Amino acid sequence: MAKIGRNAPCPCGSGKKYKKCCLGKKVFSDGPAPTPAAKAVKPKSGQGARSWHWSTDEIRMFDTAEIISKLRGFGVDFKEAQFIKDTENYVSACKLAKHWEEIHPVNAAGFDVDFIWMACIVLWERLRPDRPSIEDIDDLMQDGYAALKSSSTSVACDIWLEVWEKLKPYFAKRMTSVDEADDQMDMRQFVSNWCQDLEMELFNAARHDVKYHRKRVEYCREFCSLFPDSDRLTLENMKTAAAESLMGMGHIEEGEQAFLNLVDEFPESAWPYIKWGDIYAEAFGEDFALDLDKAKKIYEMALEKHPKEKRTIMERLEDLKRP
Repeated sequence: MAKIGRNAPCPCGSGKKYKKCCLGKKVFSDGPAPTPAAKAVKPKSGQGARSWHWSTDEIRMFDTAEIISKLRGFGVDFKEAQFIKDTENYVSACKLAKHWEEIHPVNAAGFDVDFIWMACIVLWERLRPDRPSIEDIDDLMQDGYAALKSSSTSVACDIWLEVWEKLKPYFAKRMTSVDEADDQMDMRQFVSNWCQDLEMELFNAARHDVKYHRKRVEYCREFCSLFPDSDRLTLENMKTAAAESLMGMGHIEEGEQAFLNLVDEFPESAWPYIKWGDIYAEAFGEDFALDLDKAKKIYEMALEKHPKEKRTIMERLEDLKRP
């Protein structure tokens, strides 16, 4: 089977680039990959190129000394002390491996070229478990998306909150807007999209377990603190979500003040008013009493200040009249 280019469509049919999908995880070949014992007698680098794909799972079968030895056989002058230092300056194992290819006389050919960056991912896992590479974090993020499809929202949220904790050290040092995170972090999802997905799924999880309202408040506040230079709409949405969840936790006075702060901070937007009114117009949590009169008052304030949103606001006012 011909070699699949890293930027070619993945053979699995996902529509993603091969390097962003199955490269490193699955073997596409005319037959099964040789066993580890069979691999031991394959030609060494310089004597013949490997004719089947490596995978990170396969490389994990080797112990650390074997991986390092094989890297050195491919021309990478690997030194553990330098590697530890490099992991402080790089976010991505793939980018560090590219640096190796630039400074060392790498002689890998064929599919052996992929061994370099896959080995870097595995060594990063083993030697720097305290500072996960962006590739490991990306895999965990995808586990969360898989959980949404096959398990439950709360499971996905728990996974994604772990992802958030792993990402925060990188955010704190390198960027002040979520758009910068998109530019600097080469992941399968845009960080900005994923951050919004996490906020929404925390809300969905909170419908069944109020503890996720607290987690949502903490997450949204941290987001705004880490990314103060993000666009106004994103910040507005995150701060509104935090205000909603304060109400969902039963912190009514604090939540009311948060909405008052929002309408002052974002005077051009009707949505802080609308979301505020929605809380009193809907069954927002088991212990939150409806107050249709208050909802009506808030919607009317929105209509007075934001007549351009008349249609949206009038729909809500009409809904209040229905039994």
